[in-house]
Amino acid sequence: MNILKRGMVFITFFGCCFAIALMAAAMSTRFWLEAEAVQQRVGPDNTLEVRPNSTGHVNFGLFKGRKSLNVGFGTRLHSFDVNSVFMNYGLWVGTIVCLSLGMVFAVVGALFAVINTATTPVEAITGVPGLYLWNGLAALFNLICVILWAVQYHKYLTHNVLLYDAVDGWTTENNEVFGYSYWLVVVAIFVHVVNIGIIFMGTYEPKIKEQLQAPDPKGGNIMLY
Repeated sequence: MNILKRGMVFITFFGCCFAIALMAAAMSTRFWLEAEAVQQRVGPDNTLEVRPNSTGHVNFGLFKGRKSLNVGFGTRLHSFDVNSVFMNYGLWVGTIVCLSLGMVFAVVGALFAVINTATTPVEAITGVPGLYLWNGLAALFNLICVILWAVQYHKYLTHNVLLYDAVDGWTTENNEVFGYSYWLVVVAIFVHVVNIGIIFMGTYEPKIKEQLQAPDPKGGNIMLY
């Protein structure tokens, strides 16, 4: 490859590093879900009503969470461990595993981007085809991670994630939204897709068709009649 093509391949190294940083931030932060909490009480007419002076907020990631509840006498902050009480265990583990695999393939893609910049590997899996593979697998596992959490959100997290506080009337039902940690993984998918596009533009070589020359009519072949 010439210098321009090697430079294009090396750009994908920075793309992979950026995607790794995004996934690491998503893994470690506590904002996969955010929700506003309200406290309900039974009114005089035996219907549920929201207490006007009670406000709350809850957010959590894949491992840790935090909730702040205020019943009118000041905000109380509590940290908690994320568990399978209000989530589906299989979807939760699948989200973590797919995000971890996405990070692994992003690291491999970054390493082979450097190798392909410095040398020209002989084996296809260590060369340019491998760069397509590693970035594609990273994007794929990130996509599966995003889908699993979306299923988790719509099936289990839109009712009430304050189960331990429900006895006091606290609820987050229909007030939940995806947090920024979730969207970091979505951005990582697009980074890998852009990487694949850069690899294609940097290494694409159009095939030149060989034109067959017609025989010279002035050749030495003489036909006798």
